[in-house]
Amino acid sequence: MKKLKLRKSPGPDRLHNEMLLHLGLEGKKVLLKLINKTWGTSIIPSAWKTAIVAPILKKGKPAEDVKSYRPIHLTFCLGKLAERMINNRLYWWLESNKILNPNRAGFRTGQQTEDSCFVLVRRSLMDSRRIKNTTAVFVDLQQAYDRVWRKGHLWKMREVKIHGRLYQWVKYFLVKRMIQTKINNGISSKLIHKEGLPQGSSLSCTLFLIFINDLPDVVQTEKALYADDLVFLAHQQASRHQC
Repeated sequence: MKKLKLRKSPGPDRLHNEMLLHLGLEGKKVLLKLINKTWGTSIIPSAWKTAIVAPILKKGKPAEDVKSYRPIHLTFCLGKLAERMINNRLYWWLESNKILNPNRAGFRTGQQTEDSCFVLVRRSLMDSRRIKNTTAVFVDLQQAYDRVWRKGHLWKMREVKIHGRLYQWVKYFLVKRMIQTKINNGISSKLIHKEGLPQGSSLSCTLFLIFINDLPDVVQTEKALYADDLVFLAHQQASRHQC
């Protein structure tokens, strides 16, 4: 609970994370019992899987273009707390079993943007000393979270030997999700969110790592990854004319 982000907009429950932090010992015991119940049964309250989407206009973008808005997903703070606890367990398992691609940074403990940048700079300097040309192809996955195929994701989880309660909890976390859109003082009716990973969830970050974990292996060349950004590197001996 100490890692919960403060001063954040509440979800449909109208509860703030600050309220959870001020719970007494008995209140925290009840909350833990509730989360353990969802873990043991894989039954997640439908309210925890409902998000209110608030479109925020990006700076300097035309208001009449739908692509100018960033969708902010507001969900139950109790659900977010449960997701964080499950995410800690899932991430620990992935790292302990060395499942995650070693070329990947981002969404990982102790690995930042600088790590990926260092790979590029180091390789370029090495090639320049060896009189080689370096070509880099940068790949940006557009709407990466929204386009995740859920059934395919569950298959990938089974492929890396994620079974039991952890698999079942994630499975029911992804199904029967609902969204509502809030504009000014109005709110839309509920719509089924059929595909993709939930925006704004700490668990979605780790789930996304699993989904694209084997993507870099498709191309047999040096690569570097950060979150949903990918770069492939190719090297070629420079011609004498270039030297």
